[in-house]
Amino acid sequence: MADKKKTVLPDVLMREKLQKIALNEKAKASRIVGSDKGSGSDPKKDDGPGSKIYKAIDESLADLRYYFLEGEYGIKIADLFNRNESQFDRLGITPRRFLEFARESFDRFKQLQKKMPLEPMNKKGWEYLERSLSELIGKLNEKFNK
Repeated sequence: MADKKKTVLPDVLMREKLQKIALNEKAKASRIVGSDKGSGSDPKKDDGPGSKIYKAIDESLADLRYYFLEGEYGIKIADLFNRNESQFDRLGITPRRFLEFARESFDRFKQLQKKMPLEPMNKKGWEYLERSLSELIGKLNEKFNK
């Protein structure tokens, strides 16, 4: 009779997850090897100021919703967070929550521009994201720093 066919979807998803983990491990290993060469300009400090956002970015890269953080835009978002970190500490905004704000803002941009769901970030998207986050920071400071 009709036997249920086993789908390959779980196997494909597991393979993709393992490939992503392997790429992350390879990237971490290359960063470690690169930092041994004496490059003192690496913004990713393990225990210094600004390390919280890089740790949150590394953790969030496993989530597909944060795909836009890969590459130069992840560093730009981290710089934006680091410039306003003292304000975020006073307001109780964690690095993970800041990344959620960034994701929501980029999703709004894609929706307004009628972009595809996994469209990579471009210069125009970055400008919208930066403007949106700057306005958010300004409004939060207005409201809570009276």
